[in-house]
Formats: sequence, C-alpha cells, structure tokens
Amino acid sequence: MITGCATNVRLLAGILLLAVTWLPWPAAADSAAIDTSRLYGTWLAQESHPERGKIETVFTIFEDRTFSGTMTINNDVVWTYGGKWTLAGNRLTWHYTRSSLTLHEAHKTETDEILSVSDDTLTYRSGSRGSVNTLQRLQH
Repeated sequence: MITGCATNVRLLAGILLLAVTWLPWPAAADSAAIDTSRLYGTWLAQESHPERGKIETVFTIFEDRTFSGTMTINNDVVWTYGGKWTLAGNRLTWHYTRSSLTLHEAHKTETDEILSVSDDTLTYRSGSRGSVNTLQRLQH
C-alpha cells in the first residue's frame, strides 16, 4: 500500500511539474513605465549629517541619456561625476564613466527604483542603500 501511495505521489508531482512548465503563467505586474522626459533636468538632494554638516548633491539628467553632478559638504565640492543612464520600466540605472573619486568596479553601476516623478519632485528607492529619498527639481 505504501509503495502504491508513493507511486501516486510521484505521478502527481510529475504532472504538476509538467503543468508548471508548459502552462502559460500570467505576466507579472510590470512596474509602471516612467515617462523619460519627466526625468530631464537638474535635481537637488539635501541632507544634514551630524558630523559632516550640510551635504548637497546637484545633478542633471540630459536627454542624450547622460548625467553629471557634484556633491558638496558645507559648500565645498568633494565629488564630481558623470556618465550614462538607462531606464527600464521604473528602474533607473546609472553607469558612472567619470568620477573625481576612485570608484570600485562594484560602484560604477547603480540601479534605483523610481517611486514617483512630478514637475517638482522625484522620489526613489536607492538600490544600494534601500532608503527612500526625494529630490527637488531646480528651475533654471
């Protein structure tokens, strides 16, 4: 009796495996695509660090799929950078091609998840830190 039961279980497992393999699965809910043109412009991130003081990052996202920016601490420039960007759905990937600081290979590409973008703000989840940040659009 146990042998017959084990055979039935194996047969059922085989049928389920075939069903999983051959039956079409519903498409996963794709994250809403971001209108690329809403990203273009200059953005500001500000934070206050208890030991370092005021940290500001200003960067520009260009239509030609490049970006450039600077980071200042207490108004002193500590980092300049630039590169190329790609967008897939709501995933924005930064490919750093130049940096005034040495970047390890693992940090030359970063991907963030855009949560929302409006005329004034861009909210994203950092792929490297997991934190949610909101940037302010600078008007020129």
